[in-house]
Amino acid sequence: MSVVLRSERAGWERPATVVDIHLAGAGIETDEALVAGDRISIAFATPTLWDPLVLTAVVAWAHPLRPTNELDALGRPRVSARAGLAFDYATPDATLAMFEMLVAIGFE
Repeated sequence: MSVVLRSERAGWERPATVVDIHLAGAGIETDEALVAGDRISIAFATPTLWDPLVLTAVVAWAHPLRPTNELDALGRPRVSARAGLAFDYATPDATLAMFEMLVAIGFE
């Protein structure tokens, strides 16, 4: 599942791929390493909402960039970094929206 990460403090926005997700957080993969302890926002395109579901999260853990077995568009070895996010739900409605998205995508 593709998502968009944003850091207001650091002033960046980048795509990421969710590799594991649950109600409390997510494991993600990015082309640039994140920093443990940073607060970011994550935007999900959900099948249950018109607008993206945007949540704040804390980077619970982060690994540095590592080579993968994949190649980029130019045939070079691709590198990626993994990180774990802990969601911080601002409202009960945001928690319900995440629960509904997890049900819709078949999370068990």
